[in-house]
Amino acid sequence: MRAVMAHDLELLNECRALVRAVTPFATIEALHGSHAWRELGPRFDALLHNVRRYGVIGQPEAPRHPDSVRVVQWNIEHGNWYEQVEHAFLTRAELAAPDIVTLDEVDLGCARAGNRDVTGDLARALNLHAVWAPLFLETTVGRDDDPVTAAGRENEEGLFGIAVLSRWPIGEVRVVDLPSPQKLQFDLERMVGRHCALVAEILRPEGAFVAVAAHLEVHRTREHRAAQVRVIADALARERRPVVLAGDFNTHTFDRGLWHSALHGASALMLMPGPALKTRLLHPDRGFAHEPLFDVLREAGFVWNDYRDGQPSLLLREDRLEEAQSLPGPLRHVARRVLEWAIHRGTLRLDWICGRGWGSGRGHTVRGLDGPGKASDHAPIVAELTF
Repeated sequence: MRAVMAHDLELLNECRALVRAVTPFATIEALHGSHAWRELGPRFDALLHNVRRYGVIGQPEAPRHPDSVRVVQWNIEHGNWYEQVEHAFLTRAELAAPDIVTLDEVDLGCARAGNRDVTGDLARALNLHAVWAPLFLETTVGRDDDPVTAAGRENEEGLFGIAVLSRWPIGEVRVVDLPSPQKLQFDLERMVGRHCALVAEILRPEGAFVAVAAHLEVHRTREHRAAQVRVIADALARERRPVVLAGDFNTHTFDRGLWHSALHGASALMLMPGPALKTRLLHPDRGFAHEPLFDVLREAGFVWNDYRDGQPSLLLREDRLEEAQSLPGPLRHVARRVLEWAIHRGTLRLDWICGRGWGSGRGHTVRGLDGPGKASDHAPIVAELTF
């Protein structure tokens, strides 16, 4: 796959041209059914499979613990608060000296993140090798708080992706496309693309291993997320080296996209006893509403219990809660106060580090960096995986 340089003029022009080309289409069906898609489809395919590579200046420091790998997983909310993210890596002891960093929601040339190359800037700050792959081309400045941090700027490249950073050189890299709700993403969010996993060979001198970053979808059912993980597991089925798979798996335990989804979700938040709701949301790998993606991971030989501490990685916000926003207007008004109380009970474990082919390990959640106006809406998680 061809690597490109920062703010490559060819890439910038292509992204802008593609945004202009798709903006007139109101739906994904109209876009895909148009004569223009015959020419646009291959261009999007090339754009979305174009992995970006970053080297290091000199030699990274030797790992603190040569018999283990220190992994940090963080959904950094596009890099909207990039300075806080970089500062956290440079000053927080819990995040210091990572061997592998997997990142979700990583922008390249989006106004909300200052039109910076987030992966490139962070890789340089930490002096780590890195690879980045796009998930989507944004045709707007974004959603939620994005227009605020965009501060009136327009997108440059407008790409939104995932990344792997590594202390050791990165060898072969591949992108694994995942089944995705493209209609929702285009018709409602005005993004063109799909979810994917980024699979990177890590050339550790004492023995190579594989690091995989993934960001699963949030808008549909638990079975849809399981189907995405099944594709990842199949892509790794022949891999015999140790594998670390990390990402925002969006394991909220709700089935969205169905006619009754909003009512079922809101009812659970409002009516479930506190301890039962906490267990459901913080331990989505078990119980009656568990996420079946964990069954797929277990069958594929992955473990995760050693690398978590049972703490939340995201706190619910009413303005971002699909279950609240999807209620009919009158019902939402009546239920507003109850929902506000219920949302404060919503502490989710969405981010995960999973391993296969490793020894023992331990992990924890880094608190104090997540929330409105902070480094991200997600907390970073850290795990030590031993060989």
